[in-house]
Amino acid sequence: MSPRLLLARPPRRDHRDLGLSVPPLGLAYIAAAARQAGAAVDLVDAYALRWTWPRFAAEVRRRQPDVLGLSAMTPVADVAARAARECRPHVGRIVLGGPHPTAVGVRVFDEIPELDAAVVGEGEEIIGPLLSWLDRRDGPPPPGVLAPGHPFVETTPSRPIAAIARPARDLLPNHAYRYLMATRPGFGTMITSRGCPFRCTFCDKSVSGSRWRARPAGDVADEMIAMRRRHGIRFVNFYDDNFTLRRDRVARICEALIRQRVDVEWKCEGRVDGVDLPLLKLMRRAGCRVVAYGVESGNEQTLSLLRKDITVEQTRRAFEQTRAAGLRSLAYMILGAPGESADEVENSIRFCREIGADYVQFSSLVAMPGTPLFDTARATVDVKNPLDGDQSRATVSDLPAETLAGLMRSAWMGFYLRPRALGRLARDAVVSRSLGEAMRMGVGLARWGMAA
Repeated sequence: MSPRLLLARPPRRDHRDLGLSVPPLGLAYIAAAARQAGAAVDLVDAYALRWTWPRFAAEVRRRQPDVLGLSAMTPVADVAARAARECRPHVGRIVLGGPHPTAVGVRVFDEIPELDAAVVGEGEEIIGPLLSWLDRRDGPPPPGVLAPGHPFVETTPSRPIAAIARPARDLLPNHAYRYLMATRPGFGTMITSRGCPFRCTFCDKSVSGSRWRARPAGDVADEMIAMRRRHGIRFVNFYDDNFTLRRDRVARICEALIRQRVDVEWKCEGRVDGVDLPLLKLMRRAGCRVVAYGVESGNEQTLSLLRKDITVEQTRRAFEQTRAAGLRSLAYMILGAPGESADEVENSIRFCREIGADYVQFSSLVAMPGTPLFDTARATVDVKNPLDGDQSRATVSDLPAETLAGLMRSAWMGFYLRPRALGRLARDAVVSRSLGEAMRMGVGLARWGMAA
């Protein structure tokens, strides 16, 4: 008899958590793979449903699963730790997956002693053998699994990415998901490729690695059709590290969407050196509405430090072409990287307006475990933005904390507290049915700004 598996995303840390609710795609992938292995699987998304911690613990106690599966990124590893503590009396075994255990390895058992095992890397091929091992409770764990008192054996994915079972979206509360930049209600997420061959110093590639693996264009279109028909999803956020890596593949996906008349609009992540006007126009015809770019800086020397392998001029051209294609743009920015002066940070802030970005996400630079930056980072300061999930943010910068914090506030307030930007956000909130989430974010941003 296969063990009963409950996959769970815990509640929000507290009432100040401003994050929008997007699907826990990794857990949904693991649910589908566990089903294929014959397990009885359920999934609880307490975060999206805005459950309290007592309600979450009571639900786990009611279900009494044989195995509780959690996932964690490093900034919110404390939330997974709290979930493990509160659920320990009510479950047989607790397993953690995701970027955090992959990055920190066996140290995860010191951080979260309630764990029975942790998964390193992609979990779809590991979950079946892991559940069997937990059920037997003898011998060494399967490759790819960390367990106290056992040596670790590495493994790598062996099956093509197209052979991985599609996420078990039927287990998700799809009605609860919101995304402020969605141009339609009915929000979902997808991954069409895994891995990234680029070398940015701040990026953690420990889960999917540097080898890029992609799904066929027809498979992508088929999944979008299924999402629309089965779950009413009308806007998709592609979570690929770099959707635009191969121009010919992007074109094939777009042509398939146009040919099959897929009535879904979408957003993707791209590099400024990976797009051109004809491609962006084709993406627009195929339903693309927003492209997010890792701009990071308006200073060439910072781009070199971060090993972005792009230029400021390429960024200018990409944003000009994105606008010409009728698409909206999002710029991810890093402020205060090592070596940057206050004047250079202000140059990056001005740069966002110069290139005509429709949205900007300003962040400080953090040396996460599993990144090249982590091995070389110097002393850090604690500087956050209002959307960071970290309890404290170990920012790598040569600037004093108070100086960088002031620049961060200036960046957010200066960009978004303008009539055009506020009007755009208000329109987006209505269209995406994210008005409540937008109001909470607005109040949080205002409080953060006034706290200076």
